[in-house]
Amino acid sequence: MSRPYSWSKFGRESEFVITIYLKLKGWNIQLSKGSRGPADIIATRDSTRWFIQVKSSTMLPRLKGYEVKRLKEMAENHDGLAIIAILRLIQSTEANGALEKVNKKQDIINLGNYALFFYSLHNWERITDI
Repeated sequence: MSRPYSWSKFGRESEFVITIYLKLKGWNIQLSKGSRGPADIIATRDSTRWFIQVKSSTMLPRLKGYEVKRLKEMAENHDGLAIIAILRLIQSTEANGALEKVNKKQDIINLGNYALFFYSLHNWERITDI
């Protein structure tokens, strides 16, 4: 009998999807062992270092205050930037209407049935230039 697909498995797979995406964009990647610690992914390119917490969901993900605080502290201590990466499953009804409208603004990274967003925790602005 097969096991049901879990949100924790989807979360870990989301880390791999984001890792592959960033690698294709020229970033060097280090994954956290077992998703332990404030950052799931540490991405470096040239002199830029991102400490990334990955969130995945069909709705807006939950961010816990202590997670944000620890991630910001880690980034500050290592001369980096704290980033939240969100991988969202886009429902088929959303995909045809809202996603098309957002795509015109170049605000979304469209991965088929998924949308990928990066936010800086420094100022909560969306990062579109990856």
